[in-house]
Amino acid sequence: MMTKPLRQFWKSLDELPGVATDRRAWTARLGTEFALAARYLRKTGDLATAIECPSLGGDGCPRNVIKLPAGGYRAVCRSSTGRCDPVELTASDLSILSLDEHRLYSELTAAFSILPPSRPPGRGRVVHLGEHGVAAGLGAPVLFARPGPELPLHDDDFRQGGLGRERAVVLVPTNSSLPPSVSARLSGQGHLVVSLADITHVHPKDGLALVQPVEVLLHDLRTALLARIGAASLGPRIALPPNTTWAQITLRLTASETVICNGPNVARQMDPADFGMKSRKNAKPIAAWTMFVTIAAAHGTLKLDGGAPAERVKKQKQILSEHLQATFGIPGDPILWDERQRAYVASFVVRDERPLAERAAPRRR
Repeated sequence: MMTKPLRQFWKSLDELPGVATDRRAWTARLGTEFALAARYLRKTGDLATAIECPSLGGDGCPRNVIKLPAGGYRAVCRSSTGRCDPVELTASDLSILSLDEHRLYSELTAAFSILPPSRPPGRGRVVHLGEHGVAAGLGAPVLFARPGPELPLHDDDFRQGGLGRERAVVLVPTNSSLPPSVSARLSGQGHLVVSLADITHVHPKDGLALVQPVEVLLHDLRTALLARIGAASLGPRIALPPNTTWAQITLRLTASETVICNGPNVARQMDPADFGMKSRKNAKPIAAWTMFVTIAAAHGTLKLDGGAPAERVKKQKQILSEHLQATFGIPGDPILWDERQRAYVASFVVRDERPLAERAAPRRR
């Protein structure tokens, strides 16, 4: 099954008081999204005592639920005129399902590469999910704001949720979650307001994912933070936890000059320049990048014919290793010589995910 956006689910977070209602109402509200959105709903153990009416409301609304002697349930209109037909129901129909905040926050934390706070997120309408690491010792707070249909959010709500003067990411269910004036004020203060309905989709097995790498979605905020500390001119800086090993790094070659990098608390899109592997003379990738592409195409190995590698190959391999070490700051050679295989073997995980048309074997320089 393919991934799917959950626009009705996110809209429901704006519209439902307490984000809780009976299963029958959730099914009607979400339609085809229900099967995927159900991962973010939990049973409360309660049964609805009334269900929504198809009429516009008024005397006798909503329909009252009564338990039948035979054990089933029926919803009946309480109006003297009986404007709505009775509905036969099951306990499953009436089961109250509420937003599973723990599950949702956990998947948001993973998708946005968030370092969780020391204490679990609170239960307010604005919660602090943690920080998205930008560089060593530099991160942006990430908040989730769910105003709902109740009272509008005020500055105190955001402050209590952890919003300070530093630039932050404010995740909201939809573009309509906050009044335009509030969104404009937050943006004017340097914060990035992100509508989850527009940039997420859900896979039935893997859960919530972003439509673009998080580095792309948060590019403006990341650039502003780096510029503030004068780090932008230093080039890319991959903030990794202490003791990270090469085996924890995955590099996915998705185009001839595009790599998706994943590691502990890191997920970003990179190109040869981000690895320092572009020529200053002609802005083209250097030979070390060509070797990297060759290794990716061969599932992490560079087999050599004959005996020991030629000096030219050894030199290019050394240059590639140095660029990778400078990019990630991980000690140890990321590409080792394996005598048994007569090949250089990557210590990190590397995959060639380029379209078939781009997978022509690269020429060694």
